[in-house]
Amino acid sequence: MFRILPDRPPPVVWLGHPISSVQEDPAPEADIHIGDHHSEPLGRVSTQAWVFNSSPGSDILPRLHDAKLNGMAQLGLNINGIEEIDGALYAQSWWCRAVGDYGN
Repeated sequence: MFRILPDRPPPVVWLGHPISSVQEDPAPEADIHIGDHHSEPLGRVSTQAWVFNSSPGSDILPRLHDAKLNGMAQLGLNINGIEEIDGALYAQSWWCRAVGDYGN
């Protein structure tokens, strides 16, 4: 389980219009899945990272397309990729910190 801290906050206004899909909780605690799947915004297969959601519905955070593990330490990892918000693509990084009572 990780606490996911997006590195770049998504814009709330784009060309004078509010963006509707911005999440209110910037640091959810959840499991992260990574796999190769068809990417709608890219029109091809890409490695995607997403926050596991056991209930039906939309993703908790926008998926990272073309995701790459950029760095890793004892209690965290960094994933870079591209996210889609209301049809626009943005570069994004997730700093994922381990949650729990580690090392005790």
